[in-house]
Formats: sequence, C-alpha cells, structure tokens
Amino acid sequence: MKIKTITVLLVAGLVVLATMVVFAGTAAAEEEDEDPFKIYGTITDANGNPYVGHKVIIKKENVCWGGPWRPLKGLGYKPITSDTGYYSTGWCSPVLQGYGNPIDNYRMYIDGNLVAERHIGFDDWDDHWTLCWKHRWNHQIPEFATIAIPAVAVLGLFLFYSHRKRKEE
Repeated sequence: MKIKTITVLLVAGLVVLATMVVFAGTAAAEEEDEDPFKIYGTITDANGNPYVGHKVIIKKENVCWGGPWRPLKGLGYKPITSDTGYYSTGWCSPVLQGYGNPIDNYRMYIDGNLVAERHIGFDDWDDHWTLCWKHRWNHQIPEFATIAIPAVAVLGLFLFYSHRKRKEE
C-alpha cells in the first residue's frame, strides 16, 4: 500500500512539474525577442553612384546589459559593398549569438571610420512582431567639395588674420 501511495504522489508531482515548465517556458518565450534581425542597405556617393568595395561594419550597443559595442555578424554576413553598394549584417540571433533585443543603439563604420550613429526603435524596423526584423540603413558619403571648401575657408581666414596681425606689428 505504501508503494502505491508513493507512486501516485511521484506521478502527480511530475505532472505538476511538467505543467509548470510548459507554462513558464511559454511566458519566457513571449517576453524575450528571439526573432532574428538584420540591418542592410546601400552606400552611395553624393552623386548617387554606388560606393563599391568598402567594408561596412554595424556595431550594436546592448543598452539593457550595458555591454560593449559588438559588430553584427549573422547568417548571410556581407560587409564588403557590392557593385551596387549593397551590404548586410546577415540574420543575427538575439539569443543564440547574445545580441539581445533588436531595439538598441547602433553605429555604422565604413573602412574603420565612424560615419553614423542612431537609435533604432520599435517603429524603425521594416517588419516587427513577425519571424524576422529588418531595417534598411542607407548612407551617402559627402562629396569632397562639401568637406574641402569649409576647411579651405577656415585656413584662408586664419592666414588672412595672421598676415594682418604681422603687418600691424
């Protein structure tokens, strides 16, 4: 008799434990964003021509965990711009690769130089609450004149005032 009672209690305990695992597992899956995400786009110059053969790295900061900036390298990773200027981080897994929630701060580096930084929020993703999250991040490299003319103007003013100051002395 005692063996029957112990067996019934063990079976009942296993059923209760199994039920708890099922319900707790479902709740945990709904809280954590496990859907993969990727950032992709095209890099062009000021004239709209593709910026070909340059390395584009997107780094993600994990705001929740306060971790370091980590480069996104997922399935289908294409960091070198193609003949159309296209790049992609590939599909990154929040859980398997440890990237965390896709809603976060991101930085774009081209050939190792920081060119842009932004926060990508819930409404910035092309698809969300689906099986995948995508964000198109296009970037345009400013033409040389946009950078050179102001720099030359500042140097010219500096030389002009320097010359004027020496002339007065």
